[in-house]
Amino acid sequence: MLKIPRLVLILLAPLTLTAGSVHSLLTGGLHPLADPADNFGQSLGPFGSGFAAAWCLVVAAAFVFACGSLRARPGSWLGDRRRPIALTAGVVGLLTLDHTLLMLLGYLPMIIGLVVTGRGGTLADLASPGLAIQVSVAISIVTLLLALRASVTREAGPVTEVELAEATRRTRRWTKIAIEAPLVYALTRVLMYFEVPGFTAPGIDLEVRLAGLGLAVAAVFGAVLTWGLIRPWGERFPRWMIGLAGRRVPIDLAVLPALAVAGLVLAASRAIAVGAFAAGSDGWREQLEAPLIAVPQLLWPLWGVALALAALAYQRRRRIADRLGNTESMALSPRSSREGEPHDLTAWKRSVSGTCSPWRASFWTWWAPRLQCSSS
Repeated sequence: MLKIPRLVLILLAPLTLTAGSVHSLLTGGLHPLADPADNFGQSLGPFGSGFAAAWCLVVAAAFVFACGSLRARPGSWLGDRRRPIALTAGVVGLLTLDHTLLMLLGYLPMIIGLVVTGRGGTLADLASPGLAIQVSVAISIVTLLLALRASVTREAGPVTEVELAEATRRTRRWTKIAIEAPLVYALTRVLMYFEVPGFTAPGIDLEVRLAGLGLAVAAVFGAVLTWGLIRPWGERFPRWMIGLAGRRVPIDLAVLPALAVAGLVLAASRAIAVGAFAAGSDGWREQLEAPLIAVPQLLWPLWGVALALAALAYQRRRRIADRLGNTESMALSPRSSREGEPHDLTAWKRSVSGTCSPWRASFWTWWAPRLQCSSS
């Protein structure tokens, strides 16, 4: 049964979407998500206020329907179809968003700096109806998917080392892509900041270059956190974290933020694609004047998909390892990743003991754990 707090958070999006649409239809004004004067209210701008109002009502109905499926008893028509219904609501909700929330995450260091230095008055744009609707939709999507996961019974079939090795290979493959894409984007924004030839364009002033530099820092920070999906410190807190050192990293602590960012990146990708097609020939001409600045944005769909698949593969790998009783670090060495063998320290000790002289095996079985801890 869906609990009241989650129910309220899921219904937050239908309430704000319906309120914005009804107000737009009754007054004949612009929809909060199709207002060109609002920097945070343009996610549905290319389609017009009429379409935005109709679309938001459809999305609101999808959330209400999904909420009903989660509250339905098992065995009923709604209860047996809660997964596709909830996932559909999440997808249509995601299509309502644009790059706004991802941009705010990237600009968060700059926003904090403005508040600390007493220049918070420049943040008046944050009092935006469009931003409020997008935040409410994002909250409802996350809550809906968490409620869906809690309502679905996980399969408890047997697992094998082969499945563990396959999950590990997938984690490494998608994590590498999810790291490389934002790093390439960050490099172009750093070069744009320093006005390197080929990375300049009319209209890119110091403020725009500073904003790009802030996004580059955020992208690098995100890439480092993504790297943790295949590093020992992504499974056990490193020793410099006082009070947490050596403890296992909760799976959700790594998976949920990664999936949230992946969803925001995909939403931004949708907005970029729609904006590019709606810009017409003049917009394309402006993009082609500085292709080294515009083209890296095409990596965003790849980044979002790769990050989501990396997070899901990490989750599967950790769960399989737990069910096999393997709580050692599952980060692979280059050699073992090629062979598809998980890095199991206990098994490695046994193999060393069987292939080396007794005193050499004793030395390596004593030294290997300390070497691993120092590298983390």
